[in-house]
Amino acid sequence: MWFKQFQLFELTDLETHTATQLEEKLESLAFTSCLPSLPSSIGWVAPIEVENAPLVHTVNGYILFCLQVEEKILPATVIRQELQEKIKAIELTEDRRVRSKEKLSMKDEITLTLLPRAFSKFTRLYAYIDTKNKWLVLGTTNASKTEQFVALFKRCASENIRLYDLKKLSPIMTHWLKSQNYPKEFSIEKSCVLQDPQQQKRVIRCQQQNLFAGSIQELIKDGCEVKQLAMCWQDRVNFVFADDFSVRSIQYQDEILTQAKDIESETREQQMDADFFIMTETLCGLLKDLINMFPQTASVKESAEVLVA
Repeated sequence: MWFKQFQLFELTDLETHTATQLEEKLESLAFTSCLPSLPSSIGWVAPIEVENAPLVHTVNGYILFCLQVEEKILPATVIRQELQEKIKAIELTEDRRVRSKEKLSMKDEITLTLLPRAFSKFTRLYAYIDTKNKWLVLGTTNASKTEQFVALFKRCASENIRLYDLKKLSPIMTHWLKSQNYPKEFSIEKSCVLQDPQQQKRVIRCQQQNLFAGSIQELIKDGCEVKQLAMCWQDRVNFVFADDFSVRSIQYQDEILTQAKDIESETREQQMDADFFIMTETLCGLLKDLINMFPQTASVKESAEVLVA
């Protein structure tokens, strides 16, 4: 149970999200297997894969839960082949052309016929609520998956969920590279994504580069801004930080992983609890330092000056 990426949300009505209350709300939209005639199914499942496990799992004030999505795998090429064969048969036997409206109707019929024979793909989206800080941490940065999760959470749990999206982070991260001065809790690694805000199709991806070198600085002088930046927090966690305040490509250093292994665990569930405990405490510290880097009330210029002081 180690998140490799995440987005941060704020919960403004956390008092209604005790573990018991949340479980009761999630039960209203618990996962049920997809019916043969439907293309997908979505719902909440137990985050711990043991028999009769509850829909929420709490460790040290962090409430873990999980959304499961089942999608039928029905390749477009298969539908197209079936449709072409059916059209050919009609044109030969009835000596007429099949019109567009009829083709669409036939395509729908073919899809319904093939769905019961399609394989299913299952996706799990894990999230946890940090009750101390009123955060919801979602373990994905994928836009469509995030939309699915938030929509279902709002339906059954709470409308009062807001993406933690600080504005104008790019100028501040760009200032770090220009000044070679950034918060002491972090170090800047060797990759980034630059984009010209005046020409948004102009995107430069830098890998294994000294970001303070003259070639990168010239791009910044030419108007490019940092969209994503590889960083390291306290020599404990490597990650890529994006200007939408999402965190990607997380790598936990051996020191962190060893802490989890050193906790005595006799069962798989106990080891998962140990991993979850260490991960959440680590990400809590990381998030606090990330949030403190970007004063919400200061202007972009003021923020840059404060952060490098």
